[in-house]
Amino acid sequence: MPSGRYTRIEITPEAYMGLEAEAILQRKTLKRLASELILQGISPKALRFVHDESDTAGNPMTKGSISRRTRLSDDKEALEKIKQLWKLDPRPSVKEIASLVGYSQTAVKNQIRRMQNSGELAP
Repeated sequence: MPSGRYTRIEITPEAYMGLEAEAILQRKTLKRLASELILQGISPKALRFVHDESDTAGNPMTKGSISRRTRLSDDKEALEKIKQLWKLDPRPSVKEIASLVGYSQTAVKNQIRRMQNSGELAP
């Protein structure tokens, strides 16, 4: 799988309380118990997919693998495009720049701030 961090999920308060009580009874962490219960409840096909992914985690180009998008700070092409767009007169809005480089407005805004602080972009 791509990394050790995953999106958080929401469960109902009743499910959380039950999970918490069961974790105490089994002397397990919530994370471990929830993971075990989920893996017990998924289909064999999904489980095969999970195992196939973990076998190919070292090679992101393997057929069927899941890849994460490059962080904006590591995307040299997007950073260069931001610099070019920032120099235009009139300057596009952060929202427009974000749309043009294909990243979220928040990510672009934070990156522009970092680039201004380092002197790469004029304020």
